[in-house]
Amino acid sequence: MRLTYSILWFDDDDEYLESIDQDFIKEEFAKWGFNCSLTLVHNIAEFEAAAPYQTYDLILFDYSLDGAGDGLYGQEFIKKVREQQVLTEIIFYSSHQVSLLWDAIRNEMLEGVFIASRNSGVDNKLFKVAKQSIHKVLDLENMRGIVMAEVGSNDEFLTRIAINEFEHLNAEEQLDLLNKYVGYVEQQTTGITRCAMKAVEDQNLEALFELLDSAKKWRFCQSLSKKLTHLNINTEGNYLDDVLNKRNFLAHGLPEKLEDDSLKFEYRGKEFIFDESASAELRQKLTCYGAFFESIVDQY
Repeated sequence: MRLTYSILWFDDDDEYLESIDQDFIKEEFAKWGFNCSLTLVHNIAEFEAAAPYQTYDLILFDYSLDGAGDGLYGQEFIKKVREQQVLTEIIFYSSHQVSLLWDAIRNEMLEGVFIASRNSGVDNKLFKVAKQSIHKVLDLENMRGIVMAEVGSNDEFLTRIAINEFEHLNAEEQLDLLNKYVGYVEQQTTGITRCAMKAVEDQNLEALFELLDSAKKWRFCQSLSKKLTHLNINTEGNYLDDVLNKRNFLAHGLPEKLEDDSLKFEYRGKEFIFDESASAELRQKLTCYGAFFESIVDQY
């Protein structure tokens, strides 16, 4: 899941699929600090093309799928998914009586299926199920893993930004910047100094970047931004303060549980209180910065 919640939605009614307010759904997930990926399909071919189904966090099926093929019903596709040992949570809905859905589930002996009425709105059930599954991954250890993964992904974006923008500097500016960051590497450890110096000698930014931690990659892009007017890397704010410093608390600090069940981290003489609010804010920052860095990379 990381910070993207992926949904597959199968309904043969094109008008109903078009009526789904995707922006509203995505905005609701954004409040929780998650992206939402919606895949809407209306026939068998599209459903089969959406496989493998284990990549989705939630799948929704309409009961009556006559438009997808004569005499087809949602429970038949739910059964196909379960036969593939896919345990993704499923919402089964219909404009018919809910008892009809329960009968269909019992007849096929299907497990892990939630029921919803189309008439009263499927969105509410979608949000309830999504919140429940998201809550399972937001304990401290999972959140640590999510943050590390997202920061690693952002590192890749920053590397690509730096390598592309570096070419806009003249030779003297390139050498000055390389030498500056070799100094940072030397402060980090003497064991990799030779690799850093070789990178300068070859003017190989990619090799030097492999030696930099996340904070130095961010600072390098800031250095480029000061020299290149077209690159405004600070549009979203200060990535170091908003994300990386908090990541360091989670990665290196020792947690102390407080009376309100929040966690207090201490790292390098500073404290960070990690609770539901701080967790949601950090997820929101990660998704915003990730989208921002990706938007820059997409221009190359």
